[in-house]
Amino acid sequence: MRILFHLAILASAVAVAELPDIGEAAECTRDALPLSRFGRDFEACLRLAKEGKPLAQYNLGEMYIRGLGVPPDYAEGSVWLRRASDQGFAPAQTALGLMFEQGQGMPVNQAEAAEWYRRAADQGYAEAQHKLGMQYAEGRGVLRDYALAYMWLSLSGNAAEANAYVDRAAVIKRMSEKQVKTAEQLVRSWKPTSP
Repeated sequence: MRILFHLAILASAVAVAELPDIGEAAECTRDALPLSRFGRDFEACLRLAKEGKPLAQYNLGEMYIRGLGVPPDYAEGSVWLRRASDQGFAPAQTALGLMFEQGQGMPVNQAEAAEWYRRAADQGYAEAQHKLGMQYAEGRGVLRDYALAYMWLSLSGNAAEANAYVDRAAVIKRMSEKQVKTAEQLVRSWKPTSP
């Protein structure tokens, strides 16, 4: 399941990333995404990541976490994910949140996971919105708040994260009519922010 989540994030990263210089960056971005090429493109990703390119930093972090082209190393992977995250790269923020949520190479820290999910969710990144919605629904790292859970799950579902609607249906069963109306207003008034 964890690998599928990371693959979904990788695929989504291409959709949100802007690649101004396709020529050189292609070795660590579009062409590196098929798993068969990931390890071969490690050097290209390392070079571009050191130049500060957030998509390359994110891909390099994933290579370390998953052991693609290098021995698995959660600590090194989290360093590169944090560098991309600090530049506002939503897929990296989501991946870092998952590391904190699941305790991958670090102690479990639900509050830290929720904070990284929030940064990506605020930008409109569907996977992070879904994860943050579940944090609110279950009270993990944040105070349980069904209205906010409904809002984030609705926004995620609107962005084609289909499982979010299933999770939202479970949340609705726990809500009063007034809470649902409040949550629907939150959905209508929500606007994405820039990183």
